[in-house]
Amino acid sequence: MFGGENRVRSVLMVGTATWALSISACFASAQGADVSIPAQPLAQTLKQIAYSTGENILFSPEAVSGREAPAINGDFSAAEAVQRAIKGSDLVAQSDGAGGLVISRSAQKKVTSDATEAPERTAADVETITVTAEKRSEALSNVPMGVTALSGDELQRIQALRFQDYAAKVPGLSLIDAGAQGTQLVLRGITSGSVALNSPVATYIDETPYSAEGPFTGPFFNAPNLDTFDMQRIEVLKGPQGTLYGANALGGLLKYVTNAPDPSGFAAQVAGGASSVSGGGSGFDLHGMVNVPLADDAALRVVGYDDYYPGFIDDPSRGLQDINGSHYLGGRASLLFQPTANLTIRLNALFQNRDWNNPGDEDVNPNTFTPVNGSRNLERLIDQPGHAENQVYNVTINWDAGFANLISATSYTESQSDARNDVSNEFGALVSGALGGAYGLAFDSDFSVKNFTQEIRLASPDGQKLQWQVGGYLTNEQGRELEPFYVIDATTKTLLTSFPVNLGTVDGPVRYEEYAGFADLDYYIQPDLDVALGGRYSANNQSLHEITSGALVGPNNFVQTSSQGVFTYSGDVRWHFMPDDMLYGRIATGYVPGGPNDVVPTAHFPSSYASSTTNNYEVGYKGSWLDNMFTADVSAFLIDWHKIQLVATIGGFGSATNGGTAQSKGVEWSFGYVPVNGLTLNFNGAYTDAYLTAPTPASVGGQVGDRLPSSPLWETSLSAEYEHALATGYSGFVGLDWHFSGSRFADFSAVGPRQDMPSYNLVDLRAGVEANTWSADVYVKNAANVVAIDYVRPETALGGFGAQDATIYPARTIGVELTDRF
Repeated sequence: MFGGENRVRSVLMVGTATWALSISACFASAQGADVSIPAQPLAQTLKQIAYSTGENILFSPEAVSGREAPAINGDFSAAEAVQRAIKGSDLVAQSDGAGGLVISRSAQKKVTSDATEAPERTAADVETITVTAEKRSEALSNVPMGVTALSGDELQRIQALRFQDYAAKVPGLSLIDAGAQGTQLVLRGITSGSVALNSPVATYIDETPYSAEGPFTGPFFNAPNLDTFDMQRIEVLKGPQGTLYGANALGGLLKYVTNAPDPSGFAAQVAGGASSVSGGGSGFDLHGMVNVPLADDAALRVVGYDDYYPGFIDDPSRGLQDINGSHYLGGRASLLFQPTANLTIRLNALFQNRDWNNPGDEDVNPNTFTPVNGSRNLERLIDQPGHAENQVYNVTINWDAGFANLISATSYTESQSDARNDVSNEFGALVSGALGGAYGLAFDSDFSVKNFTQEIRLASPDGQKLQWQVGGYLTNEQGRELEPFYVIDATTKTLLTSFPVNLGTVDGPVRYEEYAGFADLDYYIQPDLDVALGGRYSANNQSLHEITSGALVGPNNFVQTSSQGVFTYSGDVRWHFMPDDMLYGRIATGYVPGGPNDVVPTAHFPSSYASSTTNNYEVGYKGSWLDNMFTADVSAFLIDWHKIQLVATIGGFGSATNGGTAQSKGVEWSFGYVPVNGLTLNFNGAYTDAYLTAPTPASVGGQVGDRLPSSPLWETSLSAEYEHALATGYSGFVGLDWHFSGSRFADFSAVGPRQDMPSYNLVDLRAGVEANTWSADVYVKNAANVVAIDYVRPETALGGFGAQDATIYPARTIGVELTDRF
């Protein structure tokens, strides 16, 4: 074995590893220097530490690729600054024997050529992620709110590419799923059901808000269900986030954080796999990433993927099998340029297309939930295909001005979706009677949204007694809903697009403009105790131009407008009563905007509906025990929900309105334990009691005490993974995930009983072999082949008395995945 200095020099000489960078500065003291570095890619931070302190720092591109470092401000030696940069990761800094530092992955995590023992897994591996929940980089264990963060490595390890794959990992998160067509995210039980006027959970992609406002843009299924390959992490912020994130963070926020380009070295990764569904078809996935340095201060990172999720639903009435396959095609490109040590410019572009043939539903009995036409069967007159497209473009500029960081985020997003809906079971008899024949009815739901946003904020350096952020935000959104209705020939089961009778067309262009200003102050009373206060005022102007025609909807052509303002605030206190233990308390509010109503001006009821708001009260504990072998994150919350937005029947018109109040209270927990080397256990869950405290309008059907939709009282998950060295240079792992969801209620119902969806248990298994640059995994999802219902909706005008359309989780899926890194 070589000594520290000789080993590094020998590796550099013979080229048997990728030690890529030795940095030194001709001035600055190695004993200590004034370091002021913004949050940015770790490679760039290490360069600036070396420059500021005058010390050599050696690291490989592979070791730091895709990693972010928090902001570092203060008088530090190189070793102190580096430790702050890599805190919470699996990296270690060691002396090279000549006064420099070598950064590498911990031997506890990586498999080396002389590996003969199991790679040790410590409690630090359970929860050691840096997040940006409060728009500052900080350790997850230091954030004074309920936050779940899933790293890219963990997502890849468990084959979690979509919401459906990782939702169980997030306490308090449930889904109202429509398959490939879209998914509504629900946090802490805050939702009005499957047809919400606005999304109750905001979605961000890095610095870009991705959402749509108002019922005429399809916001309830607009969350971008992005492929997670090469994601740095996903952050889920629970409870309202109106102060820093604005509209739609009524119940919380989901944030995708992508890997930044890395100028320190070339890196690439390819992955591919195949899968088969029990009783269904076969699928595949192809993924690739390449990181290319363009100069010492610039790099390009490109990601692409092509996924096919096989069908498992049949239609016996038409003799068709596996009718619900779906195809995801997409990619991301990111360009990073750092012309000076204190200026970083990043350009991002993203697109994703989703295509599907039919929803993943089956017809079930409204009382017993047993299949009406056979297990995993859906009978319709015609196919119900669809297409959805997401595009995101962003320029983020981060300038360290010394006294503060200036961040400018300019974004443009587009989303388009079109889905065909066969509603013959509900309206076929009406159409047949009116037209005198055997007919059915279908309509297309076409939504398009274009959104420009600009946010500018100024943030004080970290480490000060008083830390602050101030900022401004604006958005300009143009959307459109287009719904044409079609006759179906029930005898030939064909769509009659040129039928002589115009059944109806609804065309609704909308416009949404918002301006907001916000501020956040965080004062450290002493190093282990701080108090933060924040506020935001948002004002919006909206317009709706609705044009309708046809026998079903009648002729109309009118414009409605609205102007509203909302103030949201937050406050929290956190106390580190021990170095690794924190107690916190939090009050926070959130909102979704109101808007213009789609009612003719001559109607005698309101032309607009109001914003809906939530107030969240929360206390929690985060800490670690037993020399970091055990970690804990527990929070208790109470949310008051006011002016719930609903679709109600008023004066014979279906209209948006505010009605009822609700409360959600509960406890969320997440525990991690490493009892022996190589074995990691995680246990998380939530108790959520979300119910109405005032009745909804009679046409909606909600009564005091009724539980909110899609909110189980109990849900919990347990995961176990064991990793062990198999032979020289190889390790193997096996893992298990179990998820339980209690019973949940479907939408409120004014016609017939309300459906109480049954509880379910799902078990996933995985195993694999890993080497330094490649891995081979096999997995089984839904190993017991359970028919688990995610959500049900009425199929007939009888409401709860009639057949239900049940969206179900995929059948047992067996797959294999191969990954190569170079």
